[in-house]
Amino acid sequence: MKYLSVLTLCFAIFACSDKKSPDSSIEAIKKLESNASLAKSDTLIYSYINFSNQFPDHKLAPLFLFKAAQACVKNNQALKGVKLYEQLASQYEKDSLAPEATICAAVGFQGLQDPANAKRLFDGFVKKYPNHPRVEEVKKMSEFVGLSDEELIRRFNEQILNNSDSSKLN
Repeated sequence: MKYLSVLTLCFAIFACSDKKSPDSSIEAIKKLESNASLAKSDTLIYSYINFSNQFPDHKLAPLFLFKAAQACVKNNQALKGVKLYEQLASQYEKDSLAPEATICAAVGFQGLQDPANAKRLFDGFVKKYPNHPRVEEVKKMSEFVGLSDEELIRRFNEQILNNSDSSKLN
């Protein structure tokens, strides 16, 4: 019976997605979000993406892309999630979620062993958001992206030595 109700809900989502009413789509998404067994489902991800594609100018479109990206990452679909974060950052660069999406995409590329794209996004963040509260953190991430474990340890040890030398001077 539970399976049947989930199937009915999914059918309702797809039926609403063809209509040009953002309100009916939002309502359908809220129903999916409230169902614990569908909270990270492909159906919900599809609904978020579909909404953003159908209503790109709606105020919830960036949020739904962000949620889709998060759900993809949680569902072990990291590359898809990273691409959605990157899409949000470029398509909605003025939105308040764009900086965080840029960081998430960069960290995701780093996790996918793609240091060139990670560095590109970290450096792009620093250029685009020079006054952002996380800019210093992102500069550090950019500095260390792609380094081997040995190189990271060497730099960390150097930093500790430099900090202890400077504290002796005080």
